[in-house]
Amino acid sequence: MIPEVSIVIVNYNTFELTSKCIESIYLNTTDVNYEIILVDNCSSECDPNKFIRKYPAITLVINDENGGFAKGNNIGIKQASGKFILLLNSDTKLINNAISICLNKISNDQEIGVITCQLINPGNKIQKNCRRFRTISWELLEIFPIFWVFPKNKREELMLHHYFDHQREIECDWVSGAFLMFPRRLLKKFPNDKLHEDFFMYCEDILWCWFIKKKLNKRIIFTPIGKVFHEHHGSEISERKKMKIWGNLIKNNLLLFEKTENKSTKKFILKSLFYFKQKTFYFLSYIKTSFMRKFT
Repeated sequence: MIPEVSIVIVNYNTFELTSKCIESIYLNTTDVNYEIILVDNCSSECDPNKFIRKYPAITLVINDENGGFAKGNNIGIKQASGKFILLLNSDTKLINNAISICLNKISNDQEIGVITCQLINPGNKIQKNCRRFRTISWELLEIFPIFWVFPKNKREELMLHHYFDHQREIECDWVSGAFLMFPRRLLKKFPNDKLHEDFFMYCEDILWCWFIKKKLNKRIIFTPIGKVFHEHHGSEISERKKMKIWGNLIKNNLLLFEKTENKSTKKFILKSLFYFKQKTFYFLSYIKTSFMRKFT
């Protein structure tokens, strides 16, 4: 039987986390025909064939190099036969029947290009994965937050991100690639019939959603009914590693503006606002961290 959903998971040295992810799919997913395609991005942690011995029903693809998150997903998608594709991070665990919940909604609305669900980080914190594209007006509103005078629902819809409580369904601009479901047919409209591989890691999900929303005129939907735990490694990495990741995010966002903004003046203003805001945040974070170290 042809699967309705092809679940693509990219693994890189996360055997235990990936195993828990796969087990959560088996445990929580009902009323859906699905296949699991696991792409190993040249892991050195253990023999990737260990996955097949443990989960013989999955499709395993072993890469001889780590080409990054986007390329790994595209390699997995080539093996897919489902009508819908679900990109699922290896450090996630399904809490409920999230795949069926999202599939039912997206399969009944041709205007939906991407759907995601509620992601829950360690400490039972809701991940703010429902976002707006960065624009000049959005950046200015973050610097001069006059939106606080608006009613709650209005300011949430305007800003999303950490200004939105993620407790109701909403249309947004982009969502995290940790759980990202879309119709496979859309790939035929992408350059070279595949997801963009412009970024090794970070910001690739923004570019995919931008193309689907802006170029294909499809809706990006968040639903809080489906629930998925996302490890996110937040408690396991050092401050230095966090700052390195943050630096890569800044660099990739600046490159993203080059790809998505055509007008040179707007592009310059947007990049300047974003860079100024991020550097100010970095400086304040550094002062705060130094102060805490000195007095603790």
